[in-house]
Amino acid sequence: MVKLNALKPQISFHLWLNVLVVLFITGASYYHTPLFGFEDYFVYFVHLCILQTTVAGGLYLLSLNRLIFKLVFTVLFMSLAAFAFWGYSQDLSITRELLHAIIETKPDIAIDTITWPFVGYLLLCAACVYFIIRRYNRIGPQGNWKVFLPLAIGCIALFFVMEQKRPGSLKNRLPYNVYYGMRAYLDQSELQLNKDIVATRIDSLQVHVVFVLGETVRADHLSLNGYHRETMPRLAKRDRLVSFTDMYTDHTYTGASVPQILTDQKLNDTIGPYTSIYSLAGAAGVRTTWIGNQTLESSFEPIVRTNNDVILIDAFKSEFSFAKAMDMDLLKPLDSLLSRQGSQLTTLHMIGSHWWYENRYLEEHRLFTPVIEGKYVPSLDGEAIINSYDNTLVYLDDFLDRLIGKLERQAIPTVMVYLSDHGESLGEGGRWLHAQEGEESKNPAFIVWYSEAFAQAYPQQAGALPILNDSALTTDVVYPFIAELLSIKQQ
Repeated sequence: MVKLNALKPQISFHLWLNVLVVLFITGASYYHTPLFGFEDYFVYFVHLCILQTTVAGGLYLLSLNRLIFKLVFTVLFMSLAAFAFWGYSQDLSITRELLHAIIETKPDIAIDTITWPFVGYLLLCAACVYFIIRRYNRIGPQGNWKVFLPLAIGCIALFFVMEQKRPGSLKNRLPYNVYYGMRAYLDQSELQLNKDIVATRIDSLQVHVVFVLGETVRADHLSLNGYHRETMPRLAKRDRLVSFTDMYTDHTYTGASVPQILTDQKLNDTIGPYTSIYSLAGAAGVRTTWIGNQTLESSFEPIVRTNNDVILIDAFKSEFSFAKAMDMDLLKPLDSLLSRQGSQLTTLHMIGSHWWYENRYLEEHRLFTPVIEGKYVPSLDGEAIINSYDNTLVYLDDFLDRLIGKLERQAIPTVMVYLSDHGESLGEGGRWLHAQEGEESKNPAFIVWYSEAFAQAYPQQAGALPILNDSALTTDVVYPFIAELLSIKQQ
């Protein structure tokens, strides 16, 4: 029978160890989470405890060997705490894109990130490591490992149990997101793309197509499509604008929907290789530019890289960040493109109406109240969730209206095509958000605006659009539709 007094020094050490790891590493994943009310705080406190429990199991295994612990723990704590600094200070997401930039950035750029607050934070972390190692030296050999080892293994197993029940709930947070981000960085994409493409433009007119790839916008919440709220007051006043009510996709999450939209892949097709719409346009002499406000997922990054130019306005913050750049910032790089000569295909990839809704619009767009104040969906009022979601659409209306305002001043034929990658569940059948099988997530918004110059140059195409606005369509039409707008014929 192990005496409690013999265990006290080890228990005390591991409590201190885990408290400091929470303060300097794992806590960074929760610092910016918007919470409101006791239930929100309680649930996320429990979540943090579960996360740290899984980490504690690994820390205990490290501590069984004195040399390994001192070396490995020191390196891990200092490196992970460095990542946590950017999580605390700027809400940066530890993703493949961030790791890519860290690994491949130029030395002079890396030096610019070493600020006095960062240095001070690392010195404080070093002091904590010194404190931990000193306490570790005091506990002596851990002869009671048979007592704690089964508990440690159980703690580690909890990680896999949680990930099985709710994928991403732990691995998207520190320290695990560093490991999974590195794995994603090292993994090669399996997407096969056609490289030898022959295509021509069948007329000589310059055309500019701006394809706005939206996020999580369902067609039936647009007032343009008969929704009872005025979510699109500005676009309702626009001429030469068509909103399609019956667009369908069976892909309800970005990783699957975007590759299908941007290539000639069909909804029911799983065998490549596929042709990127940008490779097609480039083969026909059309200049292509991608301006994005989302991190590039491995499923569609190879497609995006087939553009002539790729601009990411907030590359190191994922959609899970609570300090993400606003989509209106996408319009700034666009200005320099409008003066270019020649036909163009420009894509604006929005963060759109992705959860958390309150981060996706400004105070001036808050037309519907009350709105959500916390992030924990089960504790939120359903009406407030819908109000916040609808306010993101008011912001979208403003964004698209401003975009059209820029495009209508172009002398050449110009078309704006807006398509959301999928819809969103708003309480139907108890479902919220997306990546679920509800039909409400499979009807994304699809809007087309065309300039007066386009209507005059292509009267047949312009005249056909209003006739099709209630037709049953699938996202399969996007690839040939954009090709037709650019008068591209593939050989």
